[in-house]
Amino acid sequence: MTTLDNILTARTANKANDVFGVFAAAVDKAGDTIYSKGAGRVKFDSDTVPDEDTTYWAFSWTKLLTTVAALQVVERGQIALDDEVETLLPELKNPDILSDGADGSLVLTPATNKITLRHLLTHQSGIVYDGRTPLLMKWRKSRGEGPLSFCGDVIKAFSTPLIFEPGESWAYGGGLDWAGVVIERLNNTTLGEYMQKNILDPLGMRHTTFHPDSRPEIKAKLMDTAMRTPDENLVPTAPWYPADAVTDAGGIGIVTSVGDHVKILADLLKDTPTILKRSSVDVMFTPQFSKTGPQALGLMNMPFMHENLTGGEKTLGKLSFGMGGLVTLDDTPLLPRHTLSWGAMPGMAWFVNRERGVAGAFGTQMLPPGDRNINEVIGEFIKEIMEMTKV
Repeated sequence: MTTLDNILTARTANKANDVFGVFAAAVDKAGDTIYSKGAGRVKFDSDTVPDEDTTYWAFSWTKLLTTVAALQVVERGQIALDDEVETLLPELKNPDILSDGADGSLVLTPATNKITLRHLLTHQSGIVYDGRTPLLMKWRKSRGEGPLSFCGDVIKAFSTPLIFEPGESWAYGGGLDWAGVVIERLNNTTLGEYMQKNILDPLGMRHTTFHPDSRPEIKAKLMDTAMRTPDENLVPTAPWYPADAVTDAGGIGIVTSVGDHVKILADLLKDTPTILKRSSVDVMFTPQFSKTGPQALGLMNMPFMHENLTGGEKTLGKLSFGMGGLVTLDDTPLLPRHTLSWGAMPGMAWFVNRERGVAGAFGTQMLPPGDRNINEVIGEFIKEIMEMTKV
């Protein structure tokens, strides 16, 4: 057993009450598996150990698939990255920017800039998650609404004011969900159907869907969601997303497996990828804003979004955002430079480093987001895989 094997086994032991169930895998440039390990449990009432086909509510892992789909339609000439999207998305035409007035009232000011596809794909649109944004929650409350970002209806969830001028800052949010609608309207299909034909089938991804209720073989393999209580116990809880979602949410709606997700990561490592042109993959790894501008500051002001990937890197200029995930511009305590990576709310993470020829994914279902214990284990996973592939 490797050191990582021992760590996963110890920290998922029932008596440890530390981490519920996990499956972690890594592949090299040839697509060969260089690490694969399941530990813990899939269900609270079973001792079944997670495997590569165990499925998860993957939340923000969805964003990688939607980014790939968007770059495919760009390759086909259906839209350009810097095209305005309001023709396809009239819901986003003439948006307002939300701010606090001097007297504490809410102020809506018409936006000057137009929202582009690039803005949606790189969190520069000003569209944010309400539950993480006090200002937007204040607006929701003024309308008699609660948080809706995870309601399962993209139009209802993200038809909101912006919190900054498009293209002038960075904040995590529902841009990828709207990008999914762009793909749907360009192709007269659902996002799930588009992905099935253009991503899932070509890569042999058999355990991925937006609608697990209609795929019993996928639903049967879903890991239970574990919640850590204030007294440090793990208890079962309902997923934070509806199984009967109205729409296919391109930012948060996918159920998938580590085995499936690694297939898309492995494809990004290839000299000649299956699902994108090499030039499009190059764009994914390219920083989409300057090292020290307002976007970079916005990214660094949300450390909880990436500290489990970087080991808590806080140096302005070392991190940026590409297409589909975080890009490290220099070595961090965990990820080396030129790595594309991202996570997902229930303690999940993935990374791709083309220079080292390695990609990996870590699956679990642990709430609340940012759980310290699971972040420590993700860190151990990244460290071991990077040590294995150190040049």
